[in-house]
Amino acid sequence: MRKWAWAGVLAAACAGCGTERAWIYRPEPAAARSPLLVLTVAVPPFRDLRANANTDELMNYAMPIFPFGWQNLSHPEYAQRHASTGAWRWKPDEDLARAAVAEIDRARIFKRVAFSRNGGEADLRLEGTVKSTQYHSKTFSYGLSVFGPLFWVLGTPSDSFDNELVLGFRLVESGNGKVLWEKEYARQTGETSWIYDVRDDFRYPELAKAILRQLSDDLADLSGRGLPAAEK
Repeated sequence: MRKWAWAGVLAAACAGCGTERAWIYRPEPAAARSPLLVLTVAVPPFRDLRANANTDELMNYAMPIFPFGWQNLSHPEYAQRHASTGAWRWKPDEDLARAAVAEIDRARIFKRVAFSRNGGEADLRLEGTVKSTQYHSKTFSYGLSVFGPLFWVLGTPSDSFDNELVLGFRLVESGNGKVLWEKEYARQTGETSWIYDVRDDFRYPELAKAILRQLSDDLADLSGRGLPAAEK
């Protein structure tokens, strides 16, 4: 029994002390075609319109009677710990913009796509807006304070998380600011962890890829809607 107690205390001590995560985005392989449009596109850093509300009560899992500790983070990259990971090295406004450039460029839609802090010299500008990177997590103690993790050893869930990513885009003419196209995209994911199967709770690269692949498909459809197409 003493061994089980020590195992539970050790599990409790390790809660929220996961490893650091860094943003890594890998676009799809380049499309085997010539560019669909003769236009060039500049992508500036995305505007950040997220709510400014971070609530971190993760350590409440150690309080007697509390069933769990929790986090509700609108800016999760500011937190130094998360349910199953440590700090995140992620700059959503810039990292998401650069990921958009990589994904659109590999799709071979425009003559040239480039990241530019000031909009650059291009025919069009793709403006992105970060509307939500909401993160929710719970670390379960089952009302038993630091002894709650004993249940983890027996196979009950240790924590859970939810990631949400909402991005808005609009394509505008660089000269006059005319909006040619705009759309909003949202993706979510979430999982539950056990100490024998800890799930990575930094899933924003995965959500971004789902959004940016759909964005690329939607932008490719613009080739038949009045924009100058490349010669075939």
